[in-house]
Amino acid sequence: MLRRGVAIRRLRSSCKRIFTVNGDMRSKTILSISLLSIAALSSACSRHKVAAAPTPTTTTSADRAAIDAANRENAKLHSDADDAKEREAATRSRSAAGDQAAMREPIYFQFDRADISEEGTRSLDQKVDVLQRNASVRVRIEGNADDSGSDEYNLALSERRAATVNRYFTDRGIDASRLKIVGYGEERPACTTSRDEDCRSKNRRDEFVILSGF
Repeated sequence: MLRRGVAIRRLRSSCKRIFTVNGDMRSKTILSISLLSIAALSSACSRHKVAAAPTPTTTTSADRAAIDAANRENAKLHSDADDAKEREAATRSRSAAGDQAAMREPIYFQFDRADISEEGTRSLDQKVDVLQRNASVRVRIEGNADDSGSDEYNLALSERRAATVNRYFTDRGIDASRLKIVGYGEERPACTTSRDEDCRSKNRRDEFVILSGF
């Protein structure tokens, strides 16, 4: 019995030591896990730091003045460009109107003649200039006569007058495809108020009709 009691006491002592050692191990294990968790959490937080909001910039009075000045300058540039376009358009319009007027100006002939007078030459030279600068312009040359001769004679005379001007143009480089000629004889008088020379002289003429190009 004595030996049995001694054995039991030794067993209890051994168990107490084992429990103590195991308890310390568990405590150390729990502590280690806690420390690792804290370290991991700290590392994650450091990687996901929220970026600080940018400091808002403030516009000073000098900045506002510079912006206003730039806007005024831009507006002036746009206005100047618009004005320049309007002036250019107006110039083109005046030029086109002047060219059309020059093309439509009739030329006149002496009695029973189809040759071009000095005054007629000046007018035709202006027309040549217009035609050379405006390659798309096409024109019809209409010959006319007064009523001094027969209808047949006056028709032939008016056709010669139109053909003379047509040749004047082509001799100066105007393509014949841009020109048409017709003779009306005495059928289309410009003056019918009397039968005197002043009125009849207005009927001995070539007129010019713009067909296209303006």
